[in-house]
This record gives sequence, C-alpha cells and structure tokens, in this order.
Amino acid sequence: MRKLFQKKGDSMSRNRPVSRFDASTNTVIGEGFTIHAATLSGADNGSMRVDGNVIGNIDINGVLNLSDTGFVDGDVTVDSARIAGRILGNIQCKSALHLTGTAEIMGNILAGSLIIDDGVVFHGICQTQSMPTVPKLAGPSS
Repeated sequence: MRKLFQKKGDSMSRNRPVSRFDASTNTVIGEGFTIHAATLSGADNGSMRVDGNVIGNIDINGVLNLSDTGFVDGDVTVDSARIAGRILGNIQCKSALHLTGTAEIMGNILAGSLIIDDGVVFHGICQTQSMPTVPKLAGPSS
C-alpha cells in the first residue's frame, strides 16, 4: 500500500516527475479554460502562464508566458513576457518582450526591448524604449 505522506528524500519524492511549469509561476490558466475578467492583476514579482483564454486585461508586475495555445482578448501590461499565442489588444512591457514564431499580435506594442522570431504575425505600431514606467498607449483595444 502506498503511503500518503513521505519523508523528504524518500524514493517517492525523488522520483516525482518534473512539472512543465517553472516553480516560480504563481498563476496558471490551463488549456481549455476561459477566464472572463475586467482585469487580471498580480502582486509584485508574480508570474502568469496562460495556456487557455483570457477575455479581459492582464496587468502583472512580473513575467507573462503565453503559450502557443494561449489567447488574450484585452490589453497586457507586464514587466517582461514571452508570447507564443495570440493577443487581440495592446502590449506594454517595461523590459524584454519576446514574440516567438507562433505569436499573433493585433494591437500596439510599447516595450523596453523586443525580440521577434520568424513567423510572427504583427499588425500594429511598435515602439521600444527604456523607461522606468510605461505610459498607457492609445489604440484599437479598449
């Protein structure tokens, strides 16, 4: 019979599979889930991984990882981000923004620095500049 509780260092804890999520990820919205919110916000140094859908704005003082199955219909304001999915809205990123080859962005981008891989679809205006705080962008999204 399997023990429900194991001591640290027992074979069960040593052989546990590694999660595909970074241990520092505070919030995960899984594939197949849809969140409807005016604004999803997080605490300082928080991080969010989105594999599902967010209908509303995202505002976190941390890192956003939007997977290739992730979709955001709203504005995104973050410290840094890696985007592989779709965003229908403006992106404001205080430091590094990385758009991977599967990313689709329909909105304006303001970022401290920007990496765009081959295959990215981007319709909007882009501006990069280092700044301590990012001003709000006017654009097609609400």
